[in-house]
Amino acid sequence: MRELVVALREEKGRTLSTLLGLAWGIFAILIMLSFGTGLEELLQRKAANLGPGIAIAFPRRTVLPHEGWAPGRPVLVRREQVEALPTEVRGLAAISPEFIGRDRLAAGDRVLRVTLSGVAPAYAGLRSWRVEPGGRFLNDRDGTGARRVAVLGNRVRDLLFGTRPAVGEWLLLRGARFRVVGVLAPKLQDSSYSSEDQDRVCIPATTFEEIMGDRFVDALVYRAGSLSEQAEVTARIRRALARACGFSPLDEAALQVWDTAAEARMRSYTFLGLDLMLGGSAALTLLVGGVGVGNLMFIRVRKRTREIGILMALGARPRAILAGVLGETLMLVGLGGLSGAGAAFLVIVVVAATPLTAHIGVPRISLPAAAITVALLGGVGLLAGWFPARRAARLDPVQALTE
Repeated sequence: MRELVVALREEKGRTLSTLLGLAWGIFAILIMLSFGTGLEELLQRKAANLGPGIAIAFPRRTVLPHEGWAPGRPVLVRREQVEALPTEVRGLAAISPEFIGRDRLAAGDRVLRVTLSGVAPAYAGLRSWRVEPGGRFLNDRDGTGARRVAVLGNRVRDLLFGTRPAVGEWLLLRGARFRVVGVLAPKLQDSSYSSEDQDRVCIPATTFEEIMGDRFVDALVYRAGSLSEQAEVTARIRRALARACGFSPLDEAALQVWDTAAEARMRSYTFLGLDLMLGGSAALTLLVGGVGVGNLMFIRVRKRTREIGILMALGARPRAILAGVLGETLMLVGLGGLSGAGAAFLVIVVVAATPLTAHIGVPRISLPAAAITVALLGGVGLLAGWFPARRAARLDPVQALTE
């Protein structure tokens, strides 16, 4: 510490610029990795609110001929065929048919055009439909009895009922009265189909068939027992529906699948590549700062040549000289690193307290990022100090005293 203070006095400009380079390198590493972690976690939460690890299949039109049928036929899947899939498809954990339509919904004198989804009870767990306290989602008895019940998206509730409680109230849909049994709890969502969940109204699939007159589902929402089986389960579902609906099991266009698990893996690989690129750039900045430390320590050793010669003449061992120069180097590197880490922590705390977190996430210094930063800082310190320290330890006391 004493030698570091001396260096600050004797080489103010060079020492301060070296400290600034080290501080900037650490600041850049921590800021880029922490903001990357915050953004990744935000996107993961939003994606999970669509449904963790789910796949959504949409029956479309065939593009391959099959058993004498020309391509271009619509694929028509009935609700009963979807409900039979759990017994036919190995590895399928949960599935729900989904009818999708748009219609006017009335509550008193307020009328709103909404997206209607006719679904099974499993839809709630698949699509992360958590209802507010005091309500519930659709259950098996609602489906078997084709009950007139509805679960509202939270923005639909706000537009129809304002601040009043909606559970227990009545709605009018195509001349039929529906009782509200639940309201979606607000959630972040960055992807959707047809509409966001806050603008959607869920009713039993059997009720949708009766009220709307539809007989063929618009989508199948499902999840495999494990993410590693998702692709194989999708292939099994396609083969089962191909047999039931009369299209080629090789015709991927007939049943278009949105696999969110594969999307999540791609997103994690993208962020990993981004972290490596940004971290590598910051590490290069830190290495440049390390070169400055090495130059500074070479100058310090040259200026202290006579002093080192006297110490060695009085019995100081080369190992002690080596440790002293390395210690001074590590002290200098540690001071620069702490300055950069302190500035980064201050920026992270300030940003975390602002509304920006809704768009960029909450920046957070993860344990791997901290470990990588400490390892890089220690490596730069040892590398920068080793060569000047070795030169000092190898000085000949007689020659050092004559310089």
